[in-house]
Amino acid sequence: MTKPDIEQTQPSLDRRGAMGLGLAAAAALSAPAAARAATRQLDPANPDDARLIYRKLRYRTDDGLIFSWIKGPYMAAIDGDLIPMYAINLGSFSRVTQRADGSFELRDLEISFRTDPETGQRLTSFRNPVTGQTLPVVERVQGPNRVIMSPDNHAQISDMPGGPHFELTHYPVRPFAIGQDIAIRDRTHARVTGRDGVSMLNEVSTISGPRAQVLDPAVTSVASRAQSNDVRSFPAWLNMGDRAGHLALFGNGGKVHRFDDLPEDWRAMLHEVFPAIAADPIAALDGRG
Repeated sequence: MTKPDIEQTQPSLDRRGAMGLGLAAAAALSAPAAARAATRQLDPANPDDARLIYRKLRYRTDDGLIFSWIKGPYMAAIDGDLIPMYAINLGSFSRVTQRADGSFELRDLEISFRTDPETGQRLTSFRNPVTGQTLPVVERVQGPNRVIMSPDNHAQISDMPGGPHFELTHYPVRPFAIGQDIAIRDRTHARVTGRDGVSMLNEVSTISGPRAQVLDPAVTSVASRAQSNDVRSFPAWLNMGDRAGHLALFGNGGKVHRFDDLPEDWRAMLHEVFPAIAADPIAALDGRG
C-alpha cells in the first residue's frame, strides 16, 4: 500500500457474490424509486462504482486523512531458495483532497524502519547473511510527496529534485469476494531510476474490507486489511554485487483512520528516531514541521 497505482478496469465478483448482489438488487426493485436511490449499494460490476470501491479500500472518497502500515520480512531469493534478510516496520500518513474534475490530490509521508525478522527490534546495523558483510542501516523519511490521481485513478507522479524517477505500469484491478469481505488485488511494476542506478520493483497487494461497508455508498473510507508482497532488484546498499536473484517482501498491514491506531512499536520507533515528526505528524505531512 505504499505506492499509488494507475488504472482501474471493469471488475467482477465470484459466482456466489454475484448471486448475493443479484438477490439484493431484485428485492430493491419492489421499493419506491426514492428509497431505492437512497439505499442502492455500490455494484462492483459497474466501472464507476468499482473506481469508488478502489478508492474506499486504498484511500477515501472524501477529504481527510488516512494512516497505513505494513510489517513483514524481506527474503533474498537465490538459486531457488529463500534466505531471511531483515524485516520492515512501515507507517505512512496521507491527506486526500478531492478536486472538482473527479481527480484527487494525495499528499503522503512514509517512514520505514528495518528490523530483526525474529525479534522485531530496530536495526542500526545489518549483517548480510549472504555476503557476511556488516552494513550500516540508514533511516530516511520519504516525503511529503504530492501525487495527483486522475478520475480513473491514474497516478501522475512528478519528479522531485534529487528524488527517484518512476516509470509505472499498473495491471487490471477487479474486486472479488473473500467470505464476507470485498477485496482488490493490485499489481504494479515500476522501473525506478535513482541515485543508485536503475532497479525494478513489482508490487502485489491484496486489500480487503467488510462487504457491507465497502458496498455502502455512505461509507467514504474503510479500515481495510492488506497483504503486501513485492519482488525487487537487490538494493545497492546490500552490496550484493552481480549475484543473480532478487529481494521479496512478505508483509501484512492495513489502513486505519487515526495516527494512534498505527502499531505501537512503530510509533515508539518514530518517537526515538524522528521525535519532531512524532510530536506533530500532521504538521510534518503538511510541510509545517
